[in-house]
Amino acid sequence: MDSRDPLREVVFVCSGNTCRSPMAEGFARHFLKLRGLDDRWKTSSLGVAAIEGLPATEFAVRVMLEHGIDISGHRSRRAESWTPPGGSLALGMTREHVDRMKRLPLGEGATIRLLGEASLPFCRGDALEVPDPFGSGLPRYREVAAIIREMTLGLVRGLGT
Repeated sequence: MDSRDPLREVVFVCSGNTCRSPMAEGFARHFLKLRGLDDRWKTSSLGVAAIEGLPATEFAVRVMLEHGIDISGHRSRRAESWTPPGGSLALGMTREHVDRMKRLPLGEGATIRLLGEASLPFCRGDALEVPDPFGSGLPRYREVAAIIREMTLGLVRGLGT
């Protein structure tokens, strides 16, 4: 990549931007750095029904720390606040998130897809949608984090090809 090329963005989208999408953002940032792609891609996250400025849930922070990733500084952002740079990817946790993003006036700056589909064929998991752990206990957050981890790892493998 030429040093004059703009940094592209991959943004993860869920409902409230306090569980799934912050975890996906954290995993993706980690894997992009490990694969030496962090000079080409930046990560962020949004919520289609988010309240601005909320932290990630306690269990999301705890589960990510178990993976060695700190998302404690995360603050939620509304999907409407995003202006995508050209070549960006917006990746929804569910088909509903994808549909909601497609209804926003984002212009031509972003490709909008389901994270589970964007991670194929590099992801080993069977799930295409990421279940919502909000309101669940720590074991459910661990299960969801494992799904997100596999999907974001698959995605980053694909971005590096």
